[in-house]
Amino acid sequence: MLTALAAFRPCGGHAASFAVKDLQVLGRAIAFLQSPPGSDAVIAIAYVPGDAASRRDAEDILALIGAGLQAGRVTLRPRLVDINNLSAAGATIVIAAAGAAGPRLSEATRATHALCVTTDTEAVRAGFCTMSITTEPLVKILINHAVAEAAGVEFVTAFRMMIKEM
Repeated sequence: MLTALAAFRPCGGHAASFAVKDLQVLGRAIAFLQSPPGSDAVIAIAYVPGDAASRRDAEDILALIGAGLQAGRVTLRPRLVDINNLSAAGATIVIAAAGAAGPRLSEATRATHALCVTTDTEAVRAGFCTMSITTEPLVKILINHAVAEAAGVEFVTAFRMMIKEM
């Protein structure tokens, strides 16, 4: 679903914190969850309320996803969510927009048992998100095992052998 948008530059030319390739990798990674999302699943794009840059980044990510993110046989429906209202979103997967990966988002994703994903590796190392994805120059996925365990997020063994865990 994302391939047609590969050259897309949303909102005045600045790039979102997630690129099309990052989102494609995320879709593939979600398929490796022990309990993959159902057919009506939501992928939340969390932003910090009152932070224009965070909101703009979330909108840019939403534009890249479009109608949905393919994850195995399921298409996740995207929804913009302010980090204070995450529990009401019903999301099983949460993408952290710029500036959102912090204590409030961490607490919310633990409480809702959602997978928190970012492109900020340091946010995963600090324990704010479960997974970071970087695709340039090489694809790298880092998972914070303690954060995943606290949120009740588990990946199949075959996937865990392909990624780096801390």
